[in-house]
Amino acid sequence: MHASTPLIPRRRLALAALAALAGTAAAPALSAAMANPPPARYGAAQAVAPGVWVLPGSLEAADAGNQDAVGNLGVLDTPAGPVLVETGGSSRLARWAIAEARRLTGRKPVLAVITQARPEFLMGGAAFAEAGIPVLAHSATAELMAQRCHECLRRLRADLGEAVMRGTRLVLPGRRVEGSQVLELGGRRIALLHLAGHTAGDLVVLDERSGVAFGGALVPAGRVPEIDPGREAAPWREALRRLAGQPGLRTLVPGYGAPGAAPALIASVESYLAALEAQVQALLDGGADLLEAQRRVELADWRTAARYEAFHKRNVQRQYLAAELRWLAAPEATPQR
Repeated sequence: MHASTPLIPRRRLALAALAALAGTAAAPALSAAMANPPPARYGAAQAVAPGVWVLPGSLEAADAGNQDAVGNLGVLDTPAGPVLVETGGSSRLARWAIAEARRLTGRKPVLAVITQARPEFLMGGAAFAEAGIPVLAHSATAELMAQRCHECLRRLRADLGEAVMRGTRLVLPGRRVEGSQVLELGGRRIALLHLAGHTAGDLVVLDERSGVAFGGALVPAGRVPEIDPGREAAPWREALRRLAGQPGLRTLVPGYGAPGAAPALIASVESYLAALEAQVQALLDGGADLLEAQRRVELADWRTAARYEAFHKRNVQRQYLAAELRWLAAPEATPQR
C-alpha cells in the first residue's frame, strides 16, 4: 500500500459493504412500490359539525408513503350539493376525494375552493375538470399557480414517480374572485374571506351556519408555519388578527393538523410569527448578518412541531431579508454594523 493511502479499518469496510448490499436489495422494492402504488386516499372522514367533514392528511412532506396526501381537505354539504375545500395533491387523490364527498352526502360535488397556491392543495384540478366540477380560487392564487406550479409538478413526478402522479396536470381555476364574497348555495351561506397573509391570495372558507372555517396554510396546527418567498410575518399576523375578529367563527380546520377552537389555533400561529419577527429584528438592529441570525434565532417551544428543521431557518432568512429591505429603504434606521 502506498504510504499516503489512508488505512481503512476492516469493520468500516464491512459496514460499508453491508450498507451497499442493503441499498441494492431495497432499490427494487422501492421501484416496485413507485411503479405500483397502493390506492391513493386521505384519512377517514371526521365530522366537525353537521354537514361538515375534514379529510385529514399528513403533516409531513410529500413522499412515496403518503403520495402527497399532505394537509387537510374539507367537505361542506349544502342543499345545492357538496363543496370541497382544496382539490388534493394529485389526480388520483382528487378522484378519491370526489368519491368520498359523494359517499358522505349522496350527491356529486358542485364546487371546489382552493385556499392557497400550495401544491398539496391544488394538484387535483384535472380530475375535477374531467368530472365537470368547477374550481374557484382568488385571482392572485391563480397567477401564482401559473408562475410556479409547473415546476412543483415536475418535482413531484421526480420524487414520487409517474405512477403516483398519473393523470395529474396543472389546471388553473376557472372561477376567480378578487376579494371576499359569500356563496349562497341552496340557502347555506359559505363565506370566502380574503385574508392576504401567507400568500396574496389566501381564502378562508367559513360555513356561517356551523361557525366552522377552513384556514388552509394560513392556520397550520402542529406544524411550523412556512413563510412564502417574498413574504414576511407582519401581513400574516394582521390576517390572523382579522380572522380572530370574524363574527360567528368558532372552530377552525387548519390546513395541517387537527381541528380545534379557533382562538387557540390562531393564537398559536401568531405566537410563532411574533417571536420570529421580534428576534430577527433585534439581531438586525444589533448588526447581525443573515447567517448569524439563522444560527441564533431558535424557538424552543416549536422544535417538536412538524417541519421545524425544514422550515424554520428558511423562515428566518425570509424574515431577515424583508426587514433588511425596509432598512435599505429607510437609511436613517441604520443598524449597528
